[in-house]
Amino acid sequence: MVFSTAIFLTLFLPLVLLGCWALGGLCHAGARRSGSEMAWRPVNALILLASFLFYFWGEGLGVAWLVASVLFNAGCARILARRESPRWRQGWLAAAVAGNLLFLGWFKYAGFIARSANLLPGVDIPVPEVALPLGISFYTFQAMSYVVDVYRRETKPSASVVDFACYVTMFPQLVAGPIVRYVDVAERLLQRRVTLEGVASGFRRFLGGLAKKVLLANTVALMADAVWGVIAGGHGVAASMAWIGLVCYALQIYYDFSGYSDMAIGMGRMLGFEFKENFLHPYCATSARDFWRRWHVSLSTWFRDYVYIPLGGNRRGLARTCLNSLVVFALCGLWHGASAMFLLWGIWHGLFLTLERLAALRGAGGAPRKESRTFAGTALRQVVANAYALAVALFGWVLFRSETLADAGLMLRSLSGLADVSREARAIWLDFNPKQIVAIVAGVALAYPVVPWLRAALGRRLAQAQRSGAALRLTVYAGECALLTALGLLSLLFVAGGSYNPFLYFRF
Repeated sequence: MVFSTAIFLTLFLPLVLLGCWALGGLCHAGARRSGSEMAWRPVNALILLASFLFYFWGEGLGVAWLVASVLFNAGCARILARRESPRWRQGWLAAAVAGNLLFLGWFKYAGFIARSANLLPGVDIPVPEVALPLGISFYTFQAMSYVVDVYRRETKPSASVVDFACYVTMFPQLVAGPIVRYVDVAERLLQRRVTLEGVASGFRRFLGGLAKKVLLANTVALMADAVWGVIAGGHGVAASMAWIGLVCYALQIYYDFSGYSDMAIGMGRMLGFEFKENFLHPYCATSARDFWRRWHVSLSTWFRDYVYIPLGGNRRGLARTCLNSLVVFALCGLWHGASAMFLLWGIWHGLFLTLERLAALRGAGGAPRKESRTFAGTALRQVVANAYALAVALFGWVLFRSETLADAGLMLRSLSGLADVSREARAIWLDFNPKQIVAIVAGVALAYPVVPWLRAALGRRLAQAQRSGAALRLTVYAGECALLTALGLLSLLFVAGGSYNPFLYFRF
């Protein structure tokens, strides 16, 4: 079940929210009378049942694998918590991690490994055809982080399988993240309050995310798919159309994924949870490293905490630090899918992070430079740095979106104007309409922190206002609500009209 579908928006989500709020009110009253943490367990059980239904709707009997993952990791965590011997605990941790990786590896990488092995002379391994369960990368990483945190004594294992299963399977972030650490929601699983302010904030966040997904991502996706469809057919496109297609794909994947993250964060707030931000305007980054501080934050943080630091991080010399970065980003690429192109995309980013680290060390050891303190000088450096980071990201998306290295090469030749333009490529212009132009312009503008700037300016204006402060504040709030409501209704019209509605991260 996809968030941006009529059945989810008009039936599933309203019924689940109303049920959780009604039951939560009774649980809150019971908790106040008894002081018992278990008073909140029925709400968690209801969320768990709703999450299993949500997953079953899209995956059918594949929900059994989700249940198996929950039970396996819950059992491993409890054993780790009871053991005191370091050797025993290390052995159980290794078994838990190996079990999760084998589970993920069979479904996601068995075919890729077999096909890669068959490239060797004399090797002919049958290629297994395994259906990839929805969200397996997200919920496996989330459950594995819980086991590792229990091993590190950073959190205690959940006293209830229901609470732990609710944490792993919670439908807002089950199939597309953000990846949530147990320690960040453990207290709210036991005791939380659903306030009117929190629900209103969550609803506004949800509507904003829905508009990102339906009005922006889905609209620009048409042009991105058209361009890459011609490329996949072995034909080049005009340079102008190639750049439009590349920008459209960059906007599509950003608003598609960040829109889902916004909806997940909003639904979490409406249920009494607070998930961490997953996107922080990555296209206004000033370096590749800054890009990864802003893009899919929960995943980059996961790899930092559970792969990069255990490998030694930056504590074992420059060469080992660079190697660790390359390994982490290669694994990050493979996390997105069993494909050589995803691996190359990860290595591409890893190389630029390594080069930036080397450049920073070289700059630190050289003669001090006289920095320009003028506004123009600072602004120019920011523009140049942002252009560099955008170039790294955009050319990385060429690798990420292309099915083969030949497709990537053809797209690069098209971007540079060196490819032969086919009749099919010229026909793409016929599908380029004003709605897509508006979506591209709005998408590029909103990729920068325009909304936070406006809010900050309004905040300063409200702070300066005296007599009219309350009225102005109410006017601003009402205007924001009216705008989001209009965007939400327009999104519903697009959904009801059966408009193009893909979701990129289902494939990961």
